[in-house]
Amino acid sequence: MSTTEAINALGLRPLSGRIAAEILAPLGAILADDALQADLRAALPERGVLVLRGASPSPEQQIALASIFGEPEPPKEQNPRHPDHDLVCVFDSDGGYKADKWHADETFVENPVSGAVLSMQIMPPVGGDTMWTNTEAAYDALSNGMKALLDNRRARHEINESVATVHPVIRTHPVTGRKSIYVNDIFTRGIVDLPPDESDAILPFLKRHVQRPDFTFRHTWAEGDVVIWDNRCTQHYAINDFEGRRVVHRVGFFAEPFEN
Repeated sequence: MSTTEAINALGLRPLSGRIAAEILAPLGAILADDALQADLRAALPERGVLVLRGASPSPEQQIALASIFGEPEPPKEQNPRHPDHDLVCVFDSDGGYKADKWHADETFVENPVSGAVLSMQIMPPVGGDTMWTNTEAAYDALSNGMKALLDNRRARHEINESVATVHPVIRTHPVTGRKSIYVNDIFTRGIVDLPPDESDAILPFLKRHVQRPDFTFRHTWAEGDVVIWDNRCTQHYAINDFEGRRVVHRVGFFAEPFEN
């Protein structure tokens, strides 16, 4: 199916210049149609973020949606789970959960999730938006000199001293072949194959560069909204500007892994 045909079938509508699209096809139709599922898989790495407004999936439907893209992420002890569905992680602001720095999920492990499906359950009256940024567009905007400097460099990612790994600073998407910047505010500690002074200068620049508004999309949630993102070529930021309770359900998935 051509890109135009896929857009027509899914009702794909871009939401910003460089990232994100809304899917107008109903969730039920997608879950019942193999061709729509194939188009959805193709659309995700192209747009990075896909939005289904008001889909209000059941936990079973959310797991089925994640399974379109790959194997659902197994439960992790540190993440609170849905009482009836171990594959659904429940992030509740009443439990102190915050993700209000730019990051890709779980980059402190060797094989982070490829993406995730997020479903909004309870929204505060005002605020609580989430932003995503296109790390491929950020790479493309670097100078040729900076690209050459970063080629084959590696950076340390950690959540604590006992859970850490090293990843390339520049990664190539396994589906599209496009390059992206793979460092983030929460987990990246330093570029390991540069002198510390040079790492301390370049790493903060890269983190700021990825956050430029012209690479981003900001989603204002409504209860029932679903957002799917490709964790390999985006970062996200949950804006902590609200009072009241905010609850989201998340199902991660493993698709095509990085080769580098």
